[in-house]
Amino acid sequence: ARAGSERAQASLANALSTHGESISIWSMYGAGKTSGFPLSRDVKVSYGLKKPWPFFLDYPWLACVFAFYVIKLRPKWIVCTGVNRLIVALPAAFIPGVEVAIWEHFPVSNRVTRPRGRLARMIASVVASRIVTLTKSDQDLYAALYSPAGTVSRIPNIVLPPVPNGALRRKEVLAMGRLSHEKGFDLLLAAWSIAAELLPEWSLRIVGDGQLRELLVRQASTLGIERRVIFAPFSDDPYSLYSECEIFVLSSRYEGLPFVLIEAMTCGAACISFDCPNGPREVIRPGVNGLLVPAERVDALASAIVKLGENPMLRQRLGNAARSVSKPFSEPRVVARWHEVLYSQTPIARKPVVSVVPDRAVSQREAGRPTA
Repeated sequence: ARAGSERAQASLANALSTHGESISIWSMYGAGKTSGFPLSRDVKVSYGLKKPWPFFLDYPWLACVFAFYVIKLRPKWIVCTGVNRLIVALPAAFIPGVEVAIWEHFPVSNRVTRPRGRLARMIASVVASRIVTLTKSDQDLYAALYSPAGTVSRIPNIVLPPVPNGALRRKEVLAMGRLSHEKGFDLLLAAWSIAAELLPEWSLRIVGDGQLRELLVRQASTLGIERRVIFAPFSDDPYSLYSECEIFVLSSRYEGLPFVLIEAMTCGAACISFDCPNGPREVIRPGVNGLLVPAERVDALASAIVKLGENPMLRQRLGNAARSVSKPFSEPRVVARWHEVLYSQTPIARKPVVSVVPDRAVSQREAGRPTA
């Protein structure tokens, strides 16, 4: 799939492989599909099933298949991308010499993961040697609710630096992401229906794919803004879009750590975000390098869009200040943090690292060594 957790997985797998790790991705589903993001030839991908079976009947089978895979490979670490993947990895967690790390990608407070997520985190607090969160707020909450503070670490995702392309910015509000409920594009359309009346020369571009596309197109038509909204498919070159827009908006109901917001900031776009759980507050300093508005407040989001749209000096100031946000997300820093967490800064073990990806396709990139 072409979504944030898969993108983070591919970036980390490629980076760790480049720095000497033997990496394997074991995907629960997706046999026969192609990876949504490029993988190094030194990263091997294996699969459990082509697609899910009904009523979770696939989970016992996947757990057995994965356990035999781990017995054969004998990795040092299993990194579960999402705590719910631990359900499949649990039998393998008891194989001697193998340790488990949980790589959280959703807010710990996320009500969508209850009660299964709560149970999985309780099990993880007993079974996992390391818990990795994306944000400081999640790290603190995880330590308070589930695991000893010493086992919980914060490591952000890798954000690649932009390549300057000299593009001229146009009067466009850009939003990007999977077209699903948590991304809040319905809230953005409602806000744009208000703001568009005061910004007649501006347009809104929503980039992404997902199950809500037709519903969102109908909403734009119902609101009478269909001529002021462009729905574009997933882009293989998002940085060019960030560099060409004047304003970037993150309208999510919740986030782990928003890739698109950080990337847009590194490209110098003036950014607005809902103050949703959990990531935006950790990258935006309100009024300094972007604007934060109360979560899910359509009127506040509309006002912020109008404020930036009418003030080119403010857009330029916020965009220039936003560029420096990328430093903690650089590949060398993130790789160093993973080495520190997994190996306590000791020399890199040459044993493979395997992790279980979300229940979506990762892809058949033939070649090399494995990742998760």
